[in-house]
Amino acid sequence: MCALVFPLTQEKTLGMFCASVAYPLDAEGFDFDYFAHRHAPLFAELLGDNCVRFEVHRGLAAPGAPPPPFAGAAYFWVGSAEQFGQALAEHGKQIYADIASFSRTQPVRGWAEVV
Repeated sequence: MCALVFPLTQEKTLGMFCASVAYPLDAEGFDFDYFAHRHAPLFAELLGDNCVRFEVHRGLAAPGAPPPPFAGAAYFWVGSAEQFGQALAEHGKQIYADIASFSRTQPVRGWAEVV
């Protein structure tokens, strides 16, 4: 996979969480460049200091391997689940409305503890 990594502060991993979004290969109207260079950085900015790192990945086919599971994905490392929820409550309408700027398909969303 091809990844864009944007560390926002010195990397920490203890007590961290990772929010993820992935767009399937058949996502309608998916514009990877907009997703990678506008939408994901906007979301990271709206998460504020709680977001210590984010990455954007483009799914690529590898010779002899199965097809990639997604066209594009983004991962956001945060230190506080509560602050993440507060940011979504405050900025959710803006970030969800922006999805229409680059995709007609909703992403698969995930939430995980970084161990």
